[in-house]
Amino acid sequence: MIKLHSYYQMTALEKWTEDLYQRLNVSQPSQITIEYIAERLNIWVHYLDVRSKSIEASAGMYSMFIDNRLPPELQRLEFLHELCHLLRHAGKHTLMPEHYTQAQQDESERFILYAAMPYSMISSLPVPELREDAILYIAEVFKVPCELALQRIDQIQRRVFQGQLIAVMERNEDRSLLHRHIR
Repeated sequence: MIKLHSYYQMTALEKWTEDLYQRLNVSQPSQITIEYIAERLNIWVHYLDVRSKSIEASAGMYSMFIDNRLPPELQRLEFLHELCHLLRHAGKHTLMPEHYTQAQQDESERFILYAAMPYSMISSLPVPELREDAILYIAEVFKVPCELALQRIDQIQRRVFQGQLIAVMERNEDRSLLHRHIR
C-alpha cells in the first residue's frame, strides 16, 4: 500500500521535527515517549486533573501539565501537541488575533503526525503493502490510534504522488526545451 520513494518531499515543519529528533538522539519508535523527550529538553512534566498546557517559566525552563484523566497513549499525543507550542510558539496567546492562534493550533496538530510517526523511521520499516495492514502496523509500532496512522499514511502517499507529478512535469519541460533547441 505505502510505497516510499525518493519522490517524497518533507515540509519545513517536518524537516524541523526530524532535525529536532536527530539532536535529541530519537531514532526508534520506542524513544518517542514523554519521559525520553522531556528529559532531553529539560521539561518538567506534571500530571494533573486539568486540560493539558505548557509554559516557559523563564528562558529555557519549561513546564508542561498533562491531563491525567486521559489514557497514556492520548497523554503522549497531548505532550507532542504542547511540545510544539513550547518550542515554536512564543508569546502571550491571549493577546494574539484568533486567526494567528488557530494557525498555531493547526501547526501543532501537524506536528503530532510528524513527531509521533517520523518519516525517517517509517521509511526504514517493512510497512505492509495492503492499506489496512499498513494502518494497523503503523498504529502498533508507533503506539498511535488507527485514525492517526491512517492520516499519516494518506499524507505520505499524497506527498509521494505530488513528487511524482512534479518529476513528470519537469521531464516534460526538459523534453520541450530540448525539442525547441533541436529545431
